[in-house]
Amino acid sequence: MNKLKTLDLVPVCMALTAAFCTIQVRAQSTPGPGNKTQIVIPQSPLNANAPLTGSEVNQSRPSQDVQALDGTGIISMSSIRKPQLLVGGAVSGGYDSNPLNLGDAKSSMLYSVSPYLSMQSSTNRTQFLIQYHPTITRYSSYSGKTMHLATAKMIGSISPRLSWAVDVAGSHGDDSLRLLGPAQTGSGSGTFLPNAGVVTNIDSGADLHYDASPRDVLGLHFSNSYSSFPALKRTGSVATASFSYNHALKQSLSLQIYEQSSRYYGDLKCTAIGAGVGIRWQPRESTLISLKGGPQIDTPGCNSQQGFSYGASIARKLPRRSQLFVTADRQPVVSYLGSGLWQDDVSAGYERSFQSSNVLSFDVGFVHSSTLANASSYHGTFFDASYVRQLHRNVSLGWGYRTFTGASGPIDIRRNILQFSLTFTPHPRPVSQ
Repeated sequence: MNKLKTLDLVPVCMALTAAFCTIQVRAQSTPGPGNKTQIVIPQSPLNANAPLTGSEVNQSRPSQDVQALDGTGIISMSSIRKPQLLVGGAVSGGYDSNPLNLGDAKSSMLYSVSPYLSMQSSTNRTQFLIQYHPTITRYSSYSGKTMHLATAKMIGSISPRLSWAVDVAGSHGDDSLRLLGPAQTGSGSGTFLPNAGVVTNIDSGADLHYDASPRDVLGLHFSNSYSSFPALKRTGSVATASFSYNHALKQSLSLQIYEQSSRYYGDLKCTAIGAGVGIRWQPRESTLISLKGGPQIDTPGCNSQQGFSYGASIARKLPRRSQLFVTADRQPVVSYLGSGLWQDDVSAGYERSFQSSNVLSFDVGFVHSSTLANASSYHGTFFDASYVRQLHRNVSLGWGYRTFTGASGPIDIRRNILQFSLTFTPHPRPVSQ
């Protein structure tokens, strides 16, 4: 495939690609402040004047960019050669109306400390990045809570036409802390269960990509997800294998055909097989559209939840250093909302940069799922408004308001958070902006 230069909208395009151009049957992970399957909008100034290019349209090869766990942007894995240990973190405080996601709870003041550690290195053919980002929170009316999050990714090339990638992400801690993390969009932004307590999630994957020709790419993907919710007496696991074929009709338009098979082996024991087609289209330099979908057939153990999976997204750069995106999808989930459920969600976000050091952003998400014998119906709505001011190259000050309303079966959840934070970004960590 053509080697095109990566430009400034890569963070948004990467996130949209991960969420909607690889529809996989895997566990709904809840890693720490963020979520592996979520889109994390960078809380740093973006260059909204740069156009999109074909590199954003063709995302068939393993990306050399990774989302920073502290929510400060996208890290380039290939920019640091010698091994380096990078240190950063954030301190924050504010008000939380329902810290434990209960149906009826007492509000509390809060403060938290979130250190950040990463190790990064690269060679001509291999790059790796390890990140660790715990969130330690204390309340005026409740005992303290902690969430640990760690990720590792390695990518490389066997030959100019054959490349590979492996990654793993794990989290352990109190599920209610996810709402205090970096701004969230996508399917995870509106999913918060009551009384979930301490949760454990481990997600791993491996990819192999082969450039059959300048226009054709073959891909193999293997993944495994494990989630444990002792308080809910629930365990979910799923292993997935998928194959994809991508064909570039032209620089701004590509087509994809995919097939995937999944085996649920936790509380739910069954097999699911799906297939579909997709399209990625860049009608203008500032606009990217992605569509993908296909049927899924399940064995009876999956509670006969056959259906149609789809994903749709649009990202557009607007005048005055701003950008907008809208996403929607329907997908099967396991563990978090309930094994065998189908989940529908819609999310949108807007971000504008003022001068070169101030960012204003808004995010909204809605999630809905059906009812099964072993899981309650669910719906949730999330809204976030934040303002970040860059005080120094590595220091920023942020203010934010978040609200969440939802219901799991007969239990209603309402939560409002007002929070301010001071964030230190590691230097010389290169973050795409």
